[in-house]
Order: sequence, then C-alpha cells, then structure tokens
Amino acid sequence: MTFTQLRILQAVARTGNMTRAAEELATTQSAVSHALRLLERELGLPLFIRGNQGVTLTPAGRTVSRRAALILTQLEALDQEVAVARSQSGGRLRIGVIPSANAHLLPSVLRAFTAAHPRVTLTVLEGSDPEVLDWLQTGAVDVATITTTAPHLTVTPFSRDRMLAVFPAAHRLSSRPAVTVADVARHPFIMSAGGCEPLIMEVVRRAGATLRCHYRVRETGSILAMVAEELGVSIIPELALPAQTTGICAIPLEPEETRTIMLGLPGDGAALPMAAAFTELALREVPPAYRCVAGSVGGRS
Repeated sequence: MTFTQLRILQAVARTGNMTRAAEELATTQSAVSHALRLLERELGLPLFIRGNQGVTLTPAGRTVSRRAALILTQLEALDQEVAVARSQSGGRLRIGVIPSANAHLLPSVLRAFTAAHPRVTLTVLEGSDPEVLDWLQTGAVDVATITTTAPHLTVTPFSRDRMLAVFPAAHRLSSRPAVTVADVARHPFIMSAGGCEPLIMEVVRRAGATLRCHYRVRETGSILAMVAEELGVSIIPELALPAQTTGICAIPLEPEETRTIMLGLPGDGAALPMAAAFTELALREVPPAYRCVAGSVGGRS
C-alpha cells in the first residue's frame, strides 16, 4: 500500500469517476484503474462498486477511505511542520465554505492569510451545508465553515447572523420593523433545500408554529425570485441576502433568531498546522457586525 494509492482512492471516492480523478491527479485513467486494482488485491476485498454512472464506495471502501483521509492528513501535517522547521511555511490548505460565508466573511480572511503565508497554496471549495460537513468528515477539506457539527470534529464559533423573514415588497407587512414566525406561517412557504432547513424547522418549532411548505428550492437567488413573484414567503440567514435585492423585503423575526457559523477542524489531533493558523486568523478578521459573542451558539437572543 502506497501514499499514491491512497490519494487515488480519495480522488475517485470524491469524484465518483475514474476519468475525473485522473484529470484531478494529472495522470491517466488506466493508471488510476491499475492502482485501485492493486490496492483491492492487496486488501483482499472490493473497495468500489463499478457501474455505468460511475463508481461508489463499498462499505469496506468507506472504512478504508476514512482511514486514508486520516493518514494523508497526517502526512500533510508532517510536511508542513518540516517546512516550518526550515522556515519555509509552505504546503497547501483546502477550505470548505458555505456560500453565505464565502460571499461575506471569507474574502478578507483569505487576503490576510495569503499575505501572512504566501507559500501556502489555497483551494476553496463551495458547497451546501451538508456537502461541506461531509467534505470535512471525509478529509476532502482541511478546515470548513459549517452550521452543524458531528463527532470527531473540533468546532469554534466564528460568526453569527440574524434569521430574516422574506416577503414580497408590496406585502402589507413589509413596513413592519419585525414579524413573528406565526406571521410567516400564514402564507405558502418556500423552504431552503441548500442546508438551512434544519435551522428553519427549529426556529418554527420554538415558535410553536406549522409551515405550509409549497416549494423546496436549493438556491437562495431562486427563493428570492419566487418570493418577488408572490409565490410564497421564506426565512433565510442575513448573510445569504444579496447586497441588492428587487421585489422583496427582508424583515427580522421577533423574538430575534440567529444562526451560528462555526469553523470546523478534524478532531483527535488530526488538524493541519496551517488549518489551525487559518482558524486563528479568521477569528480576528471576522467583521464586528457578525462576530460571535463568546459561548454563542445561535438560537434566540
């Protein structure tokens, strides 16, 4: 078993396709296929189910992939620590981000980190809340902005924003300074399917209300366009709201409800030194308006 085989295993597991994995690793599809066959032969069991639509991990493959992620993370950590010892703080850092954090919180952090660590190559992967959490758990990224946690992760509250009710601009409630969840629940609801649904449902549960979900939509832009066309109303985090909007009004909830964005790292000492450095810098760079109060985990204020 070699590090190259483990890297190939992870690339194929991540892409679900040997050709795309080969392109990502700058090698050939035949080399990828050969490396996996040798690894499966050495381990004595199949790691992938091969089909017309690509490949997926077997249960044993998922176990091997999780261990491979830890091994490769430790190898990268060793490389970084050696680089630091040589005063050449280089290496790479893969950052998973949810769209609202990427748009409003990360650009200044990335600029500051690049200035402080010019030899580090950054890769930013943007995905939905569940996707980013999965990337962090499987080792596809080294640090991530997440809104829910999971076992074996180290999380630090990073930013907090308000949950806003979104109505058509001409709605009779548009001039109010705040609305209740009950006000929202009286209308057809457009649910965010991009990762905020558990948070929205918890807000609704605390209010003792019941939503009439007519639509489930992944993209925030699509939700806002549908609200503008008076197809329904919604609830979204403040940071997900574009700088300029047309045809909608966003109103704070009363009582105030908030979302906490966390910075997640692999637990059990598996975090890369540069991932820890990124976390420390990010906590200093977050805009004051969205900075977490110590111990804050979101919910009602």
